[in-house]
Amino acid sequence: MFLEFLSRRYWKQFAAIAAVHIITASYGVTVGWPAPIIPLLRSPETPLPSGPVTVDEASWIGSTLCIGGTIGTILFAIIHTYFGKKIALLLTSVPHIILWTLILVGDNVWYIYGARFCSGLTGGGVVSVVPLYIADIADKKIRGTLGSLTIIFINIGLVFIYAAGNYLPYDLIPKIMLVSPVAFIVLVSFLPETPYCLLKKGRLIEAERSLMFYRNISDQQYQTAEFTTEFDELKSFVHTQSTQSRICWADFTTPEAKRGLFIGVFVMALNQFSGIFAILTYAGTILQMSGTGIDPNVALVLVAILNICGNLTSFAIIDRAGRKIMLLLSATGVGLALAVLGAHSYLLTIGYDLQGAEWLPVLALALTLFLGAIGITNIPFFIVPEVMPPKLRSIGSTISGTLLCMFAFVTVKLYPIMMVNIHIYGTVWISSGVCAIAVVIIIFLIPETKGKNLNVQSDSKK
Repeated sequence: MFLEFLSRRYWKQFAAIAAVHIITASYGVTVGWPAPIIPLLRSPETPLPSGPVTVDEASWIGSTLCIGGTIGTILFAIIHTYFGKKIALLLTSVPHIILWTLILVGDNVWYIYGARFCSGLTGGGVVSVVPLYIADIADKKIRGTLGSLTIIFINIGLVFIYAAGNYLPYDLIPKIMLVSPVAFIVLVSFLPETPYCLLKKGRLIEAERSLMFYRNISDQQYQTAEFTTEFDELKSFVHTQSTQSRICWADFTTPEAKRGLFIGVFVMALNQFSGIFAILTYAGTILQMSGTGIDPNVALVLVAILNICGNLTSFAIIDRAGRKIMLLLSATGVGLALAVLGAHSYLLTIGYDLQGAEWLPVLALALTLFLGAIGITNIPFFIVPEVMPPKLRSIGSTISGTLLCMFAFVTVKLYPIMMVNIHIYGTVWISSGVCAIAVVIIIFLIPETKGKNLNVQSDSKK
């Protein structure tokens, strides 16, 4: 039934977004790269001629990505605003090619810093362009499903690097990864610019053809009344935006804008201060320090696979269950799982004999990532365009994406230092407390946006 539904109406949207997500999956590889590689770089067997890296250098390896992400979010927001989303997407491949080249030829930690910075530039492009691209081309009935694909592809990259990073030679991984941006460029080049961007440039005929492409309508004679209504709404929406005055401070002071900005900042803060991104970055180190008796290399792959299972769960039910309930379940579950992980670490630290419970840290970590994947890690990327006023949608996404990278820098930089100074239990208990506070905010302040029409000025006009 699902395949029939997919093939008849929506398959081109899925295919287009799958092509776009080649760079997303490649970015996922760079997100997870430190997890198996930092333990190697810190060991006597380090591939760097300059010698093993220190704890401080390892924290910079993790966090330099976030500096690049902050700059990349702003840079690619400017590019897609003036040149369109297709050009912006294609340009995300440039820093990606540079980063793997630097890792391939680098002989000291500074090359890795540069590579991680370039990885952040690509990530900034993914954060700032991909959600808006999805919002532009997706049918509102499956927008949440398509939005969930972003984190799925990131985690496909994680599974690859968690497995390959422990078994492939250090210099073979960049050689493999240099293939992905080439494939990305070839496939995305065949996709049309989004209808929204084309209408903004006054290219009406091309915009209609673009929407026909993404709605799988081969010829004008097959246009339905639903298609005509959607295109008319989009034209009216773009026309209204073009005739509006430029964005000014007063636009940010309306109740709708304040609520949208608050929600954007909140979900991005939860995304990072829940600790999930830092845990993905340092999963190998956390497993080593947690006292698990399971081979950390095997545990990393199992954790990443369960993470994808969470993504697939969200993918399957997000447009039926709704954003709010999934975010609430995710924050609650992650908070409890981190509390359990911290309790195990604390009891181990004070000398309790936990023989027979060595599996518990792996289970807690897997549940953290699984439950995070059904809400915390994916919903922020597509809920922001849904809660922002249309006039502020692009700049609101840029602000939220920039803050996401800044929050990520703080958590990724501090996590390894905190794990040394206040142990794993103190570190993850802080993140668990963040989730507890988030649960209250979600219950009382976060609206449901399932099925919201983005091509009208307000819900009242639907």
